[in-house]
Amino acid sequence: MKKNNIYPIIVTILFCAFLGILTLGSIFLPKKAFSDTENRYLAKFPEFSWEKLKSGEFGREYEEYLSDQFPFRNSWIGLKTEAELARLNKEINKVFIGNDDFLIEALYNEDIDRELYNKNIDRLVVFAREQADRLGKEHIKIMLVPQAAEILKSELPKYAAPFNQEEVLKLLSEKGLSEMLLPVRDAFLERDDKNQLYYKTDHHWTSYGAYRAYETYADSIGIEAFSLESFDRNIVNKDFLGTIHSKLNVPVEADEIEQFVPHNKPDWEVYYDGQDKRFNELYNYSVLDTKDKYRFFLDGNHGLTKIVNPSVNNGKKLIIIKDSFAHCFAPFAALHFEETWMIDLRYFNGKIGQYIEEEGFTDILLLYNIPGFIKDRNISKLTWK
Repeated sequence: MKKNNIYPIIVTILFCAFLGILTLGSIFLPKKAFSDTENRYLAKFPEFSWEKLKSGEFGREYEEYLSDQFPFRNSWIGLKTEAELARLNKEINKVFIGNDDFLIEALYNEDIDRELYNKNIDRLVVFAREQADRLGKEHIKIMLVPQAAEILKSELPKYAAPFNQEEVLKLLSEKGLSEMLLPVRDAFLERDDKNQLYYKTDHHWTSYGAYRAYETYADSIGIEAFSLESFDRNIVNKDFLGTIHSKLNVPVEADEIEQFVPHNKPDWEVYYDGQDKRFNELYNYSVLDTKDKYRFFLDGNHGLTKIVNPSVNNGKKLIIIKDSFAHCFAPFAALHFEETWMIDLRYFNGKIGQYIEEEGFTDILLLYNIPGFIKDRNISKLTWK
């Protein structure tokens, strides 16, 4: 009898010790503000108020804080993923385990805030119409880039049924923006080459994907795109593990980052966030030794980025209202404009319409990936007065 009683006692002691270690770790281990692995800011300890406690908001924020600051979090994520893979699961933590080693974000209809979705559509329609009245429809272009799940159907698990992103494009067309919408989705679906359009471990498109979108943009504004043969294509990094990999944190084959350098490279002038400091390069080579390697393109996220091309003298000035998909696209577009500016609504708090008029932009491009656009609460800034 004594032997039978010992086993549950030992298990209880070990379990309590395990919980004690985690509790002590959560108390005494330093709290991280930013996760290099996930490339995002982690939740802070929520501010307490009786109102937030009554509404349940404090509890939700505290749960998020505990999740983000959980001791050895990255190791637990990897362990959970290994367990799911052992069970032959093909979707883990909202990521499809695709064919050919593709990790593809899963977005379902039920993941979408329909109220925000419809508001963002309406705000874009109002903004586009206002700017078209001022500059002409031919100078306003909208590039909503489909997520990999929309294009790489053959790479998805057989049962996968993600949100149909074509719905967004159809809705904007029905609201009168068809002439401004760029057919990037169709161009990607019609491709017949073997070059990767998207990274396997990250949610962004590759430099080649951005080049194919640039061809579509150039055709829409009546200019001739530079051919692939006009560029040197350099592999600048071979161990890129992106944002989707961070959700799983298991060993996979890394992506390569490719750089397109025009044979007749302009003497670029680049300025960030309204500062006077001039950079002569579109790329930040120093970040290739860090986790966030996608910052290689135009140094990542800035509220305002200005690119001057001294080799062009046509009086054209482009503004790209964008998310991070624009970072490897802008170097192509900038070959055709005297100035190319980028605004990130997450970090820019001015009145966009007024700013466009004051700075004398001749062309506007709104460039977002579709899931990012429908979920971005900063789209409201397009219609600030």
